[in-house]
Amino acid sequence: MNEPVSMRRAMVRRYFLPQILLAVCALLAVSAGPTAAEKKPMLAVKVDGKDGPSFLAGLAQFETWFGQPVSAVLGYTGVANWKDYEGSVGWSTGFWRKADRPVLWSIPLIPAKTTGNEKATLADAGKGLYNSHYKAVAEKLAQFRPQDPVIYVRTGWEFNGGWFPWTVHGGKGDDFIAAFRQFVTTFRAVSPRFRFDWCPAWGDQVWGSDRKPVPLAQFYPGDEYVDVIGLDIYDEKKYTKFDDPVKRWQFYLKRGHGLNWHRRFATQHNKPMSFPEWGVGGAGDDPHFIEQFHQWVADNDVLYHTYWNSNSGYTGKISTDKYPQAGARFKELFGKDQRR
Repeated sequence: MNEPVSMRRAMVRRYFLPQILLAVCALLAVSAGPTAAEKKPMLAVKVDGKDGPSFLAGLAQFETWFGQPVSAVLGYTGVANWKDYEGSVGWSTGFWRKADRPVLWSIPLIPAKTTGNEKATLADAGKGLYNSHYKAVAEKLAQFRPQDPVIYVRTGWEFNGGWFPWTVHGGKGDDFIAAFRQFVTTFRAVSPRFRFDWCPAWGDQVWGSDRKPVPLAQFYPGDEYVDVIGLDIYDEKKYTKFDDPVKRWQFYLKRGHGLNWHRRFATQHNKPMSFPEWGVGGAGDDPHFIEQFHQWVADNDVLYHTYWNSNSGYTGKISTDKYPQAGARFKELFGKDQRR
């Protein structure tokens, strides 16, 4: 006996439509790709070295201690003068090529000087007078590791501090923005693979005549010139004045131009976050910082982060077990991420 049409339709709605909807939802989830929480940020490392073999040995030592390879390494080029600026690129790419790892490049915006006592200036960089140097560097980097779909470049980092030639202190904010744009435009003309990281140092570092902190948004080159918004942050007791690691972490979160600001600013500009430099040691053996930083990276849209396994400029070398508790937590938490 044939079932009525109305009954067949009811059965389709009741039994088959839910299954069809589930299948469609599954397909949409696959096509949408992983969420920000599901993506694995690249873990990179900065190591000490005086020459190619010692840099490679430093990387090998860290990975042996860590128990597995890292995703990338932090690479620098020369800042002494224009000869060093261009010539050091071939030297750096030559030995890092042997490591078979992507390199997150830090390329100075200007060198410390040109010839004699004549200094390179942000003002001249902003006028395009150094674009030939930028082009020479970009061409060399574009030939390095052609298998990498993108090349991450950080320039003008920690511009809000007063310790690099490209500092914005002294009313140089407009010149910094113009120079950053010249740099990016020149590199992009060489290859579309380049991506650019705008990276201040953590905290209020620039102060106005009214003794109030100057918003770092005033030094932002614009969304069309920035692909990643970075922040350099280190665990420090000297500058935070907190002995308690829990209070110290809260200070990192809430202080002006701290972690909360970084996340908010990146979200406003629809950019991923990065931490091109971070480390522990300035406050001693601090596993709490490791734990909180790991959770912060996991909870946010972080593209990459670089641990400062070096005692150059900051005593962050963790792979010698100088900081045993922090080191153990680092290996446990970030090692688990690398194995995913």
